[in-house]
Amino acid sequence: MKPVARNLNISGMVIGSIGIFFGFYYFFSGDLAAAIQVVAILTVGVVGVLAFVRHVVYHREDAQRLGWVTERPDWQYEVGFANLGFGLAGLLVGIGKWAPAAPAAVTLAYGLYLLQAALFHARQSFAGSKFDLVRFLRSGLATLLFSGMMLFFALITLFG
Repeated sequence: MKPVARNLNISGMVIGSIGIFFGFYYFFSGDLAAAIQVVAILTVGVVGVLAFVRHVVYHREDAQRLGWVTERPDWQYEVGFANLGFGLAGLLVGIGKWAPAAPAAVTLAYGLYLLQAALFHARQSFAGSKFDLVRFLRSGLATLLFSGMMLFFALITLFG
């Protein structure tokens, strides 16, 4: 079996990180509108669409990757469609002629969504009889940092 779900996950992390990097580049250059736009396009838009593909199209492989194999992947479809909604909204407000508040609002919503996922994954790391450090770092801490930076850009744009 090819590790498509794993590669989609890694691609999302890389592309999202590139969005955050350029967000900080534009932020420190004094162009907050460009910062939130690039974060919305890459970190919300592209990452959201890739997460949809991973959770829905490759749901069996993704469940195996997460250690949550099930005969009823309904939760993955629900998570996948939520990611698609955020992703498409991020792309639309990022490439459209919207005021900076629009990509900031979408980024804020996706950042809050991922913050909740990060807290859930971090909690799951402690749920078993043995602390799962890999899960904590990969799904808990990494997602927490990712969502925190998204929330930074959204809040600084909205309330600057």
